[in-house]
Amino acid sequence: MKYNKILIVDGISRNDGFTKKLVEFLKSSVNTENVVAFETYKEKFEFCDGCNFCEKNEQCKYKDLDLFMSEFETADLIVFATPIYNGMVSAPMKALIERFQPYYSYFYKYQKTQKIEKRRSAIILASSGRDGENALEYIVTQYKYAFSVTNIEFIGSALCNFTDTSPNLLKAEEKIKNILERMDLQ
Repeated sequence: MKYNKILIVDGISRNDGFTKKLVEFLKSSVNTENVVAFETYKEKFEFCDGCNFCEKNEQCKYKDLDLFMSEFETADLIVFATPIYNGMVSAPMKALIERFQPYYSYFYKYQKTQKIEKRRSAIILASSGRDGENALEYIVTQYKYAFSVTNIEFIGSALCNFTDTSPNLLKAEEKIKNILERMDLQ
């Protein structure tokens, strides 16, 4: 698969945190110049309110994420980057994934037909103050539901854990490097 366009979905609130370091390492390691970032903490968007508008109209009633959705649908690789808070992704990352409801509605309305025809790939990058391994497994499981209705293949994840005491940044960067080598992105 050719990875011409990479979208980084950034659920990071701190520019000096370990998740940001993972993103910067990935960006410096990929062999493409077309990298677009969507910073969830900086963007203002409505939460999904379960109104079911998308079930009837195949789109969300809110238009505030239309540009993001266009980037999302055309990216070859999507990188989801988030710190782990209380065993979960950051709040704006969760809110963003909930806005994928139009894809779910379309998928099930049309007998499991993908609204996005283009097959894409995804990586999850995360950091955790403590162990974080179980939380990352849970996050991956949750995101695979979203991936299943958005025509995404999950490629892998990297975790920088124990950031409160002894961060394993080099181990996480090595994992990213291995993922990118498997994808022929270096």
